[in-house]
Formats: sequence, structure tokens, C-alpha cells
Amino acid sequence: MDKESLLKEIEELLTSSEHEISIDSYILKYLSIDELHSIKSQLQKKQESIIEDNHKWLEQFKKYL
Repeated sequence: MDKESLLKEIEELLTSSEHEISIDSYILKYLSIDELHSIKSQLQKKQESIIEDNHKWLEQFKKYL
């Protein structure tokens, strides 16, 4: 995967996040491919965790309906 594609995917993850994550996209372009892969991976894990937490909350909410 090229650097531009990675930057675009990271930007999409940042904008789709429910919680504000402050990463200056201007600085990202100066990072190495490995660093960008690491950031992308961390963002994906955080997003998965948020989705899982939301699902748990929803299941708890359903019990009270």
C-alpha cells in the first residue's frame, strides 16, 4: 500500500470516529510507512472497541425495555 492511500484511510478513520482524536493530518505525511500502518491499526482497534462498547450498552438497554 502506498503512503497516499494510507494517509487517506487514516483520515477517513479519524473523521468517522465518534470521539475526537487529535492527530494533525499535516504531520502524518512526514511519518514512515511503518508508523502510518501502526497508527491505522491503533485507530481500527479503537473503533472496534467503541463499536463493541456500544453494542454492550445497547444489549443492556434492551433488557430494560
